[in-house]
Amino acid sequence: MENLQFIAVAQHSKNIRKGIRNLLILIAFCIVLMIISRLFYEGRVHEAVVYRKGVKFITDVGWPASLFAVASWGLLAFPFFIIYLVFKQDLRQPALAISNDGLFINQQMLRKGFVPWDNIDHVELRGHSSSPVMRVFFKDITKLLKGQFFISKSIAKATLKSNPSIGISKNEVVGDLIGMFDFIEEKGIAVNDRMQGRSKEINQIAG
Repeated sequence: MENLQFIAVAQHSKNIRKGIRNLLILIAFCIVLMIISRLFYEGRVHEAVVYRKGVKFITDVGWPASLFAVASWGLLAFPFFIIYLVFKQDLRQPALAISNDGLFINQQMLRKGFVPWDNIDHVELRGHSSSPVMRVFFKDITKLLKGQFFISKSIAKATLKSNPSIGISKNEVVGDLIGMFDFIEEKGIAVNDRMQGRSKEINQIAG
């Protein structure tokens, strides 16, 4: 990827960073709840024997203990969501880019993936010109996922198995998807322009 010269790029949507920021706020909120619940433990929490599915164990009972338990689960879970959002794409690199040799896709479980033109079956442009959606259809999923981390590769492979394509909209990227679509068409890739809102003859998929 270091040698790629990008002709056009689209950056990551602000929704991703906003989601990470919201998760950080939730983590801080969970920590505050844990601290507050601990302040009310004395006199309001007691140990009790509890049976669940025939298993006996001793646990703390009382609303501060319940609040502490819920906040603890949140403190454990939310960081994993942040790791997922950060890991599935490299936010330091463009979300989508075009070079003379193919597409650079860095989103939706394809982390810094490069797709040469000969591995693209066709590309569709859908939606309206005010909110276009570009869907890229691939020929060889195995080739597409080569070099991806095994966890993301497994998830992406299961997702792409029945529908070997990826949809890209303003929810994922900030950039000129229409201009990128036109450039892809100029490269000789089969396209299908189904977008509404601009006066252009619809291109049917070759074959």
